[in-house]
Amino acid sequence: MARQEVMMSFVYSFIVLALLTGFIADGSGAPKPEKLFRRLLRKDREVKQQEQLQLHTSALNTALAFDLYRDLATRTTAEPDVQQQHNVLFSPLGLASALALLSQVSGSESRSQALKALGLEANSTEQSVEATISALTDLQRSLTLQEGRSGGGTGATARVELEGVNAGNRTVVDDGAGTEDGIHAGGHLRMWNSLQVDGKPSTDYDSFLSRPEHAGPSAFNISLETLTKDLKASDKLILNNYVYFKGRQPFDQRHTVPRSFQPNATASVEVSMMFRDDSSEVMMLYDTNCSATVVRLAHSKHLASLLLLPKAELQPLEDCLSDSRMSFWLRNLKPGRAEIRFPKFRLRKSYTLKNLLRNSGVSSVFSDTADFSGLSSKKTLQLIKAPHVVTLEVEESKSVDGRRPDIMLDFSVPQRITFDRPFMLIIYDQLTGLVLIMGRVIDPTDV
Repeated sequence: MARQEVMMSFVYSFIVLALLTGFIADGSGAPKPEKLFRRLLRKDREVKQQEQLQLHTSALNTALAFDLYRDLATRTTAEPDVQQQHNVLFSPLGLASALALLSQVSGSESRSQALKALGLEANSTEQSVEATISALTDLQRSLTLQEGRSGGGTGATARVELEGVNAGNRTVVDDGAGTEDGIHAGGHLRMWNSLQVDGKPSTDYDSFLSRPEHAGPSAFNISLETLTKDLKASDKLILNNYVYFKGRQPFDQRHTVPRSFQPNATASVEVSMMFRDDSSEVMMLYDTNCSATVVRLAHSKHLASLLLLPKAELQPLEDCLSDSRMSFWLRNLKPGRAEIRFPKFRLRKSYTLKNLLRNSGVSSVFSDTADFSGLSSKKTLQLIKAPHVVTLEVEESKSVDGRRPDIMLDFSVPQRITFDRPFMLIIYDQLTGLVLIMGRVIDPTDV
């Protein structure tokens, strides 16, 4: 422990010296000691919160991403009226934020189940619980950094609106990051959790999407104080859990053309297919155990996508999905050159939290005996509605100019990776490894 303290002291001293040297070198005045100290403390706190969240990343991804995906995939193909596979799309990070909210207003068994789904054991200290929930909140905030300023990107800005931590939150992010080939990827993320009393004005998903983002958050949410007052007139609660993400992939829109996509062996649909040539490197690998090609494309310095294309059927890939397999992919991706064709699409899926979480051990909060003692002493409170709605849009980035990077002449035939049949995708946070959105695309035209 003493050695660790000495090392931390050395690191802080080195950072202070580096900062002071930088200020003196460029002729500007040194920062005030109190401002510099606050900056160092804030950075140290961010690192500790990131480490806290990473402790639970595997448990979160397993319970709220891979196990849940497998359950949804099996469920849709096992339904008697379903003759073929359907698209699957949900947000593990959105579910985690909803569970964090429920854990704050629940008591007893309901709270324990929510915390367990978040990767926290029954004997976890209150300090550990608060640190994990705080880290989840900070992750959403970190996704709202103004990344458009880095890499000479699109100049996009980002902002965050959080209100009523115990009642709900809304996060908005628009970020961008430059790529080496002059095409700028980016993403636009909106997340919304709100706990409201039935009968009061509630924001449905379409209103959530269409409302101007510059509008104040008060019309979107409700404070804990107001919620408590509204409970005098009703015993029924509604939890809205909404996620929207527009992912701009590093493709030039000038090369997007209609092409055929085959949902199955007997069907074919026409989609707008984006194209990326082999003039710039891409991170990829072929996993022989899963019989799938894995391509990683970055949206920004925070968010990236793993695009998973099976060699033939989707089933072998789905069978080998796990948090450890995802870690294997991230460790073994190698730079290479390939021509990539990927569909431009917009998918939207709706579920209920009750159905999504039924195999995750979270059931008490949806029962008639739910305990909301963290919110009110009333014993008759019930959560009657809890929709989880996710929309994913994938489109090409705009080309900044017509210049192309200098590359070595290569007369070999480039590898061609064409997503013209069912595939999977995982959108994740690069700092923690937490999955933001996960799903499979059987038919990109089935909105």
